[in-house]
Amino acid sequence: MSASAHNVLLRCNLSEPGRRGHLIEIDMASQQQSSNTPADVRDEWRTPLFVYDWIDTRFEFGVDLAASHVNHLSDAYVTRGENSLVQDWSRLAGPGFCNPPYSDIDPWLEKAVTEARKGFTSVFLIPTPNGEDRYGEYVFDVASEIIFITGRLVFLRPDGAPVSGNTRGSCFVVYRGHDLGSTRYRHVLRDSMRAA
Repeated sequence: MSASAHNVLLRCNLSEPGRRGHLIEIDMASQQQSSNTPADVRDEWRTPLFVYDWIDTRFEFGVDLAASHVNHLSDAYVTRGENSLVQDWSRLAGPGFCNPPYSDIDPWLEKAVTEARKGFTSVFLIPTPNGEDRYGEYVFDVASEIIFITGRLVFLRPDGAPVSGNTRGSCFVVYRGHDLGSTRYRHVLRDSMRAA
């Protein structure tokens, strides 16, 4: 069955360094849910600070690739007006973090692949794969790594208020030039991220 089909069975070998992985199967079609929040509102949500801090400890980000003056998490950031999608990311201080606009994720993942081929490392926080075409095109066997987050995230509105009722899981997708296409699968517990 292809990754672009709506009824996808995902097979993942979850492993950690020094440990033998185990195979899991997830019927991704059963995970399909959609948001009732208007895209223009959802696109401005901020990543919870504990989530950013956890992944930043691992990558030490130099730039937030899709931010505003209100929701940026790095001192260096690219706004919608500066249009990160037309920038040469190799000229930015990397690695880059990106919580892309969920209304149009595909161009961001395509750009991440292009920039990784030029040596730029980026990490994306996106909804967990659930059978959408983008995962077959830009993630599975394309990305360097996927880190599934166990436990739903509560994103923040631009005013800092929590957004309740997140209907989808989240994951980090890592794009690095030296291991692009050798997708490794890992997972982290949301609550262990908070405790870190």
